[in-house]
Amino acid sequence: MKKIIIVNNNMKVGGVQKSLYNLLWGIDGKYDVTLCLFQKRGTYVDRLPPSVKIVEVCGPFRYLGMSQGECRGVDFLKRGMLALLSRVFGRAKVLARMTCHQLELEETYDCAISYLHNGRAKSFYGGVQDFVLRCVKAKQKIAFLHGDYRNCGADNPENNRQIEQFDRIVACSDGCRRALLSVLPQLEGKCVTVRNFHRFDEIYAMADENSVIYNNVEFVHLLMVSRLSGEKGIDRAIRALAHVNAQGARACLHLVGEGGEHERLRLLAEDLDVSDRVIFHGEQGNPYRYMKNADLLLMTSYHEAAPMVIDEARALGLPILTTKTTSAHDMVTERQCGWVCENTQEAINVALHRIVAELAVSRGKPNDIEQIRENNDLAFSQWEAALGL
Repeated sequence: MKKIIIVNNNMKVGGVQKSLYNLLWGIDGKYDVTLCLFQKRGTYVDRLPPSVKIVEVCGPFRYLGMSQGECRGVDFLKRGMLALLSRVFGRAKVLARMTCHQLELEETYDCAISYLHNGRAKSFYGGVQDFVLRCVKAKQKIAFLHGDYRNCGADNPENNRQIEQFDRIVACSDGCRRALLSVLPQLEGKCVTVRNFHRFDEIYAMADENSVIYNNVEFVHLLMVSRLSGEKGIDRAIRALAHVNAQGARACLHLVGEGGEHERLRLLAEDLDVSDRVIFHGEQGNPYRYMKNADLLLMTSYHEAAPMVIDEARALGLPILTTKTTSAHDMVTERQCGWVCENTQEAINVALHRIVAELAVSRGKPNDIEQIRENNDLAFSQWEAALGL
C-alpha cells in the first residue's frame, strides 16, 4: 500500500479543513495515510477515519497552526514576534529562518501533499508548502490550491517561485486552475483539477438533526454560511437586503459564521434599519440544519475558489445566488442550481430583488440525488490520476 503524507496547519472549522476531512474519508482504506498538522486541534480532529495516523509538528512551524488569540505566555510573545517580522521583512525570509530550527520528518513517503497554499507575502499564514518542500522526504511532492490565485494574495514572486518546485499542482476546480495558469502559464503541463469530496450521507443526516424551522412564512429566508470577513462581501448582502425590503419585498438574512467583521456588520444593519431582519447565529458545528429549510443561499464574495457550501446546498435542494467568481459558472450555472450575477452592489441588488419575488411565489427546486452522488466518483478518479500512484 502506497504511503502518503498530507500536511496542513490544523483541522479547525474552515473550507480547506472541511475539504481535507472529506478527502480523508473518500480515500480511507486505499492508502497508508499520515496526516501531519502544525497544531493537532480543531473540530474535525476527533472525526477523522481511525486508519489515519496523525502527527503533530514540534518546533517553530507549530505557530502557523494557531492564531494569536489562542497563544498564552511565551507562545504569545514568540508568535507575535514572528508575525511582526513577517510584516516587516516578508514571510519567505521568516520561514527560511524558521526552517533552520525545524526537524525533518524521519520517514520517506511515496507522495507528500501540501494541502494549504500560501497567501500574501507579508502575512504570517501558510508555511505548509515550505514544510513539505524542506522538511519531508518523498518521491513526489504535490501542492493543493484552494483559492483564486490571482485575487487571494498568492500571486507574488516568492510564492510563484515556490509553487514551481512541486512535481504537480492540484486545483480544486477548473476555474481555480484557469486562474493559476493565467498567472503562471508555464505550469500548464503539471497543473490538474481534482474536485472536492463530499460526505453526502453525513450532510443529509446532520440536516435532519433539529432542523431550523423558519416560522415567519411571510418572509423569504436568505442564508449565508460564511466567515465574517471583508472578502466575503457580507456588507453588500446587508445593503441588498435593505434595498429589497425598501422595494416592498419581505426577506430576512441569516448569518451562520463568525469573524472580525461581526460588529461592523451589526452596526451597518442598524444604520440601514434592517437590524430586526439580520440574524447572527454565530459559528455552528452543524450549518446544514439551517440550510435544510432556508429559501436561498446567498454568496456576495469579491472572490472565491470552489466553495464547498455550493455543492452542499445543491445536495439539500437549496437554490443559490452568487456573485461572479472563479468557479461560479462551472458550479452554479452549468449545474442549473441557482443564479450568478455580476460582482457589483447594483447587480446583487437587482438579482436579489427579482429572485426574492420569485421565491415568495414558488420556493426551492428539486435536487438530482444520483447526479450529486457522482461527484465523489469523479473526484476519486481525478485524485488517482493526479497522484499517478
